[in-house]
Amino acid sequence: MNELADFLDARITEDEKAARVGNLPEEVWGARGWYDPERVLAECRSKRKLIDYVSAGLDESDGLAVLRLVALPWAGHSAYRQDWKA
Repeated sequence: MNELADFLDARITEDEKAARVGNLPEEVWGARGWYDPERVLAECRSKRKLIDYVSAGLDESDGLAVLRLVALPWAGHSAYRQDWKA
């Protein structure tokens, strides 16, 4: 579960940095109407709180299930492991 939590932390950090500096993929620049950096930062805070909650309070099986769901948006990332699929 720690490896998955570390993976999520790294991806969330990337999202936070991109939201703060406006470093968006080119295909999203034209769609600024739906992209709100403040919403992205709020989502990052929410995900971090969820990871902290899972790490502190849920048993290993339930915690891993929750983290796998949180990780699904990054399933195409090169560091994503196939055994994390929910």
